[in-house]
Amino acid sequence: MVTRVSGRMHGVRARLHRRPTGVTGGGAIAAPGVRRSRIVVALVALTLALALVTVPRAEARPAAGPSVTLLSNADFAYGTYIVDKPGTYRLTEDISFNPNSPAQLTADVANGTIPGWVAGALGWPSPVDAYHSGLPLFTQFLPGGTSDFSPGGPMDAQYDPAAYGIGFFAAIAVTADDVVIDLNGHTIEQSAEHALLQRFFAVIELADQPFIPAQGPHDFGEGIDAAKRITIKNGTIGRSSHHGIHGNGNEDITISNVSFDGYEVGAVALNGVRGLTVKNVSATNRKDVPVLGTFSSAMFIKAYIDELARNGSPTTLTVNGQVLDVYDIQAALRDSINNTHADLIANPNIVDGRAQIDPATHPVEYGVFHNRLGLLDGNSYSFLVNPFGVAVDGFPHTPADAVRSEDIVFHNVRVYDQKAFINEVPAISVGGVAAIDPVGAVFQIRNLNPLTGEPVTISSTTDYYARYTGNPVANAQAFVAKAKANGEFDGSNLSTKRVNIPANVLAWVEGARGYRTLTQAGVEYVCNGDSMFHVNKGVIAFKIDGATGVTMTGTSVSGLENLGEAGSSMCGDYSDGVSHPKSTLLGYGGAEVRGYTFAGSHDVTVMRSSASGLWSAHGSAIGFDVMTDSSEIHLYQDSISGVSAGMGGPNPPSSPTAAPRAIGFHAGAESGYVEIVRGCATDMWGVDGAYVLDEYSGYVEMTSPCN
Repeated sequence: MVTRVSGRMHGVRARLHRRPTGVTGGGAIAAPGVRRSRIVVALVALTLALALVTVPRAEARPAAGPSVTLLSNADFAYGTYIVDKPGTYRLTEDISFNPNSPAQLTADVANGTIPGWVAGALGWPSPVDAYHSGLPLFTQFLPGGTSDFSPGGPMDAQYDPAAYGIGFFAAIAVTADDVVIDLNGHTIEQSAEHALLQRFFAVIELADQPFIPAQGPHDFGEGIDAAKRITIKNGTIGRSSHHGIHGNGNEDITISNVSFDGYEVGAVALNGVRGLTVKNVSATNRKDVPVLGTFSSAMFIKAYIDELARNGSPTTLTVNGQVLDVYDIQAALRDSINNTHADLIANPNIVDGRAQIDPATHPVEYGVFHNRLGLLDGNSYSFLVNPFGVAVDGFPHTPADAVRSEDIVFHNVRVYDQKAFINEVPAISVGGVAAIDPVGAVFQIRNLNPLTGEPVTISSTTDYYARYTGNPVANAQAFVAKAKANGEFDGSNLSTKRVNIPANVLAWVEGARGYRTLTQAGVEYVCNGDSMFHVNKGVIAFKIDGATGVTMTGTSVSGLENLGEAGSSMCGDYSDGVSHPKSTLLGYGGAEVRGYTFAGSHDVTVMRSSASGLWSAHGSAIGFDVMTDSSEIHLYQDSISGVSAGMGGPNPPSSPTAAPRAIGFHAGAESGYVEIVRGCATDMWGVDGAYVLDEYSGYVEMTSPCN
């Protein structure tokens, strides 16, 4: 391995591989004496921060004589456990969250726990199938929820239909302040079955709902009740189809002595948090994810199809000359979900040590849902700190004070063996905006069979010849869009404001005269998004965005891999521009791998931390990346080693993916002052070279780099 270092050394101070761009930073470069004083002040501040780590101010301190509530599997049998009172909540055994499972519902109908009229009203078969399972029952809904939660059965109304309208989004939802969750040496996780049936989930949600108002795939409520002064400690948070711990607008959160093992998207994701301490924690993600994001689309869209079926929708959809009514659409969607559940859960088809959809018995489901690598197909973050609200757009700039995160401490936190396969989903463009369904899922037409490489939704990958052939999910999305245009959701509790599948696309779906092929329909594409059209940003261990007052000591990243392909050329070579309207970086971003990123963040100190074993198939691999307008970033005695960029072979010349580089420390053109003291970057290789420091702003000072 060869490390290329460019630049000139000036005594003990060096700038390596500086590329002036004419873009000024956050102010004039300070004189050397001023900078030395900054170093002294920063070191003093760091010493104080390290002292505070031993007695974290965020430790929850309930009122004198707090109650202790013991939790077992019985408390989770029929849904989320809502912590609505201060006190300590202690696990007494390992918890596998699997509410309202097919087996449980079938047994409850048989023994009379669930009356026959309920089963009949919900259209349940006997035994109850996967299509009708995993969600709250209408008998469990009570507007506003109960004021005094206690675990109940299937006939007990406890849950707010707005907050829980698309499923049990957490095993534990904390709405009270001054709470300690003591895992007590046990594991709490989402079961494999529920992880399939509920694709948006956090093991612990630190609020009464997972999104702030007006965001997310559903209208969860008019306000959010965020928890404060919470401690989570002493155990393992296991499998989750999304997050281990998630929250918005929280204050004084402590996570200590916890192992995260098996999350898909992130271990901890807190947005707009004021006071966070994470100490003595490890994290590794799930490697047996059985389905792609299209299965999530199937699970979300079924609520809309079910409502249309209950109301006897008169809408029809013509596909390949066949006229389909709502019951045809519903039956195909139901079969696709049940067949997938059969191969993955009920009678697992084990291939290469993990359950997979059987291509012989269920070729349609295999073509649409199968995850060939068993890795997450969207953006992967182990630890995310973000401004208040969703983190689905590009890397942010400095947010307003009211929504930023602040006072963040990570101490002795280890990320290891984190892998993902970032899958780009080119979307039909409608005025530069992706064609999406009611929950924001992309109306996918460019998906390919993972075994044969043939298209599964259209007849040809060439637009001039491409006719719509359909699949159960895309048919359901198109049907809902057509029913909305017919006014069938007027007055419905289901929101359709996000639907964006226009008339010309629906005409192409139905093969109308003059709209037989994609070329005739006049469609364009937007790229650099995933199945929910989130901006593709790659694989990142520590993603610190929109935060101020951050201290990280003794953190480490090892074995970070992105197996994602280079960006598609369907939207042209936008290397010097953007395709996704919410992207903030140029070019395709899904192939990158980064150990640490700081975007729109200020007053950050990272000391004695490391990144090793960074590997990308087609994008750059970066140890520490200072992005957008971040400033006052202080990196002391941090090291990077074993960085390999572009190991998957040459990128297509027309791809908008930049030539892969291996980079130790990177600072973008907008960044302000960045200080690197005794930084180390060794054993690096990239297709487009290896750089200890790659900086564009002119405000980076590197002192005493190691050899």
